[in-house]
Amino acid sequence: MQNRLRCSLFVLSVTFFANAKAVSAFPAPSGSLSATSAESALSLSDVQQEEVENWLASADGYYDTKQFSLAISAYLHAASILAQSSKKTEQRLLGTTYTNVAQSYKRLKERTETVVYYRKALAIFTALNDKKYMARTLNTLAEAERYINELEKALQCSMLSLRIHSEIDDPEGEAKAFMGAAIIYRHIGRYDASLEHAYKAYQYFKRVNAPNRIAKAANEMGLVYTRLMQFDNAERFYLTTIGLPKDKLEARTLATALREMGVSKWHSSDYSTALNFAQRAYDIYKAENEVEKLSLTTRIIADIYRDSGQPKLAKARYEESLNYAEASGNKLNQTKSLVHLGELLINQSAASAVPLLLRAQQLAAEINDTAYLLYSYRALRKADKKRGNIAGSLAYAEKEIQMITILKDEEIAKQMALSNASLYSRTLEMELNDLREDAKLSKLELDKKSDEVEIANQRNTIAELELTKNKYASLALALMLAVCLLFSAFIYRSFSAAKKRNAELDKLATQDPLTRCYNRRYLFDYLNEDFANPPLAENYSLIMVDIDHFKAINDTYGHTAGDKVLEEIAAILTHTVNDTGIVTRYGGEEFCIVLPTSTINSAIDIAHTIKNKVSTYKHGDIEVTCSIGVSSMAFTANTPSELIEQADTALFHSKHKGRNSVTSWNEIAP
Repeated sequence: MQNRLRCSLFVLSVTFFANAKAVSAFPAPSGSLSATSAESALSLSDVQQEEVENWLASADGYYDTKQFSLAISAYLHAASILAQSSKKTEQRLLGTTYTNVAQSYKRLKERTETVVYYRKALAIFTALNDKKYMARTLNTLAEAERYINELEKALQCSMLSLRIHSEIDDPEGEAKAFMGAAIIYRHIGRYDASLEHAYKAYQYFKRVNAPNRIAKAANEMGLVYTRLMQFDNAERFYLTTIGLPKDKLEARTLATALREMGVSKWHSSDYSTALNFAQRAYDIYKAENEVEKLSLTTRIIADIYRDSGQPKLAKARYEESLNYAEASGNKLNQTKSLVHLGELLINQSAASAVPLLLRAQQLAAEINDTAYLLYSYRALRKADKKRGNIAGSLAYAEKEIQMITILKDEEIAKQMALSNASLYSRTLEMELNDLREDAKLSKLELDKKSDEVEIANQRNTIAELELTKNKYASLALALMLAVCLLFSAFIYRSFSAAKKRNAELDKLATQDPLTRCYNRRYLFDYLNEDFANPPLAENYSLIMVDIDHFKAINDTYGHTAGDKVLEEIAAILTHTVNDTGIVTRYGGEEFCIVLPTSTINSAIDIAHTIKNKVSTYKHGDIEVTCSIGVSSMAFTANTPSELIEQADTALFHSKHKGRNSVTSWNEIAP
């Protein structure tokens, strides 16, 4: 088993190095460099060396001024000369030149060529047996493979990089390799491993006081927690980045933290703070002329304006996001901006929304993005319904159903691929651990060898074993079969464990960790599913509950006491609603209750019961009241947002009346 595992990693390395040589555009040195003597090594003439220096100087100048296409051309001229030499120093320079070509293609976002030239560089460093450059190049190659969605190849490279780093003294390179592995693990859903590797990198960069690297590691851990919808934990890491000296950070690293803080605050309905963070990120991207990031960040700002009830500002920002997406040529970003803008315009002017949504549909089809093809059909269905075009709406509904089926199939395939990648990563980890253990055992055995006699005895033993191996071929075959069965059982157990973990992550993604209520994400998924099958019955109601003067509780008694109040009020709401609906934490001290089978009168009765129970609740010296707003489908809300907005407006009137009261939408509706 140990030999098979070692062989697996060896084959991986040989495969990559062979591939790297196979794709080389320039002739590789003949024979092994290690076998080439200093006397017989071919070296460049003085004229050739000067020519290489001139080409590399020009290439570096082009690279520094971001003229990457010209840089590539100059680097390749230098490489074509260097490839004629088998001298080690010149071969090493050829390897770094290929690396620079790959970096230039990376800046141009030409992902396939990036992979090709990192592989060329890796082949050179492997022939030189330069382990430091092998390990570092494997890490950058892993990143390049990840960008073209070759996750298993990315894992192979990343694990090989970490394996080599464990054998050499390159702590900085190893920390970077930990970061690369963390990102890959996040992409395959191995969030525990992602956090573990990112934290190892974070610890090293903190130890050597490298602010920008600290920030990147903190951002990576924040992104993992954002994926898990654990925004409080995510914010802690983003704020770590934001708190570092600005002059020590790359602008885009700081902008990432600011942008994601905006997203986090948006999810918790703290719109003013969300807007502040997102706008600061926007300003940085604007100064850096990061057009794709500007499209993304402007769309986030538009989402915040939309959800905070400022449709005019949202429209302007969606249009700006679309302009940036078109300028960058990114069709996915164009599709997203068009869908968001079209959905916003449906209630304002369905006729003007339709052309935008048709463009989104066309672009989504061009890039084969099933999800946004579904979103465009859904929005077109709503737009045609709004315009009274029932036949058109039904036609889009049929396409929407088809897309949902396709999307589910794709999601199943994607989850299977991610599960396979996750299992594969565990296999590689096991192989690496076994190799490390073998290395330790080998070292102990070598330490025990005292003289050449013992070595000779071991050689004789090996020779005897070699002579008798045919005798035990049948036994070996049976053992191999047993190993295969055990390995199959291992895969089954690992898959079951992964399935269980995914279920746990699904629960984490829909549950607020403090109150144990459902979170905002689950609320909108729940409402969107119900609203996707209209018409809803009039006995579909919604309650918004807000704890009065909650900030004063936090300021007076501390956040620990405030958290306890939230937890216990949530328990009151859950107990009161029981099986008649769901309780969600909408944000901060605000809760949203969906009652899918309750009339408006029943919902008002439940609201009064909640108000009375809360007003009699005490936590130590803390007395609490709440303000409540109630709405229902009886008042013809067309979307989840409209239904929530009605209840939220009613809640505002409860606050205005002096708090500790219940208001229904029909009491204040114009």
